[in-house]
Amino acid sequence: ENEKMLTKFMDLTLLSLFAVVDCEVQPVHRPNLSVFRPRGGLAPSVAVDKAVLRASQSALEQWWQGNWQQFSATVAVLALLAPAMPHLPRKAAVAAAAIAVALVQMAFDAPPEQVLLEVVVLLVAADVITLKDALAGFSDKGVVSVGVMCAVAKSVQCTGGVQLIARLLLGEPSGRFLVVLRMLLPVLVISAFLNNTPVCAMMLPILQQWATQRGLSPKQLLMPLSFATMIGGTLTLIGSSTNLVAAGAAQKQDPTFAMGMFGITKAGLVNAVAASAYMLLAGRWWLPDGEKKVVKPTTSSSCSRGVAPPRGSARLWLTLVLLAGTMTLAAKQPDALVTVGLATLCILLRTGCMELGDAWKAINGPVLISIALSFALGASIEKSGLATIVADNLVQVVAPMGTLALLFAVYTVAILVGMVISNNAVVVLMFPVVVKVCEGAGISWKAALYTLTMAASASFSTPVSYQTNLMVANAGGYQFADFLRFGLPLQLVCMLATVPACHLFYSR
Repeated sequence: ENEKMLTKFMDLTLLSLFAVVDCEVQPVHRPNLSVFRPRGGLAPSVAVDKAVLRASQSALEQWWQGNWQQFSATVAVLALLAPAMPHLPRKAAVAAAAIAVALVQMAFDAPPEQVLLEVVVLLVAADVITLKDALAGFSDKGVVSVGVMCAVAKSVQCTGGVQLIARLLLGEPSGRFLVVLRMLLPVLVISAFLNNTPVCAMMLPILQQWATQRGLSPKQLLMPLSFATMIGGTLTLIGSSTNLVAAGAAQKQDPTFAMGMFGITKAGLVNAVAASAYMLLAGRWWLPDGEKKVVKPTTSSSCSRGVAPPRGSARLWLTLVLLAGTMTLAAKQPDALVTVGLATLCILLRTGCMELGDAWKAINGPVLISIALSFALGASIEKSGLATIVADNLVQVVAPMGTLALLFAVYTVAILVGMVISNNAVVVLMFPVVVKVCEGAGISWKAALYTLTMAASASFSTPVSYQTNLMVANAGGYQFADFLRFGLPLQLVCMLATVPACHLFYSR
């Protein structure tokens, strides 16, 4: 019965198409032709080859067999949203539906750059965002810095510095537990003082080769690498731009308030210990254990050819000094990362530490497009008022339940909103709402500020939630479901650890 209904549906679909498309009339005296004379159509009667019709039906059947689950899930999600749609402003309703459909599509492993492009085009057509909003991400410093630092980090591989850094920072542990531990410790410490994007870009090629040498799949290390850079950023004020944004917003609210260099460290350490324990213990079962690819030396590539520095020791040490200098300057002046990175890249190219072709190969176009388009998605949530509506309603429901319940609600809403917008935007959008709710409930907003800041840096559950996730998703070949399976429990672990810590340390 289902097949008959599907066949009838496809026949009607083709009839409808022929009714509106201007087709040329073909001879009808041959037996293999079917004649369509749609009444009231815009086109004349047409004759269609039955073989073409059968081929079209076969193509539709194949599409349905391969996509019925994705289609059904999309319809189900929209059906769940339908009761709330009439109560939302038009733009907020369109944004909610578009984002829900995008997440479903990516959950079925549709290419993120394709899904995001389609959604952004829809949002522009529906007047939720402007074309300027849609393209703003392509000029964002964060997007440019990802491309620049990926190219700079490639020089470490081209000069043979991968082996040296791996030996100095990572050592030669054996067994998955020790390998992951040796990766987490230096990444957490470095990310506490340096921007996580260059840290992730620098460590990506190193860990890919090091994991293979240790007999471990890179998939066991790359997702924890991205998460560790975010978690390490919560250890100090300068560890993440999100911390600086939160400190600035709080100081505007109360000029006497100062977060301090290590004001967030107590909660950050609790968060880091809990998250590290989870990644050490759960990764063996919940991270994909992909095929271990042995890195084979090549004679044609200008990049690494084994342990010996392929471009000489002088260029190797020049590369390492330049990289260290770039990251040090970026730590002191985060806004100068792009400028310093581009200058470093020019020096590396002119001194022969790498070739221009190596730099271009290191810049991953789909990742940069996905990051840039995710800014447009965030703009749609902000401009449509959807984020404020969600945050205001959910947080106010639990405000009468006490401080701890309110902090849990703040964390929950922040990670939900942070699935599709940047962590800085989460803080900017939610902080005024959180202050209003806290003042209405008669409690201090300072604990809620630290909770919000920690939650904004817990973007673990989707590849599009943070740029380092997109970087490792492409490099490690992760699927959307891998982030859900490993990242969602990690968010729960971090919430259970940091919310009580923020309540304990900052409620006074």
